Amino acid sequence: MKRQLFIYYRIPKADIALGLRRASQMAGTLKQMGLGSSQLFQREEADKPYFTLMEVIHPAPGFATCNAEFIEKLEQLARACFADLPTMPCRHVELFSELSEEPNKSQPNNEVSG
Repeated sequence: MKRQLFIYYRIPKADIALGLRRASQMAGTLKQMGLGSSQLFQREEADKPYFTLMEVIHPAPGFATCNAEFIEKLEQLARACFADLPTMPCRHVELFSELSEEPNKSQPNNEVSG
């Protein structure tokens, strides 16, 4: 079953330039490691002191199920890429499965700790 990860980052507005560079670094490393590819989206929270970034990860075929090993590799990669930010960004990870014909009612909660 093909899956995608949606990872939300909250990065303080004062750190957004560095945060964007680190998110780009993570995307490049993800691809170099053969784990998959990603797209990055940004939303300004006008009344908040942070931006929200959303990274959509498209796993490589060998990691399409997003097993625990894959999730752990992403966690390690994020810790390494964002290590020089003044504070590690708050991350929220959601896992979605491709819909075939109708929703799988027996699917467990698709939130992954992050």
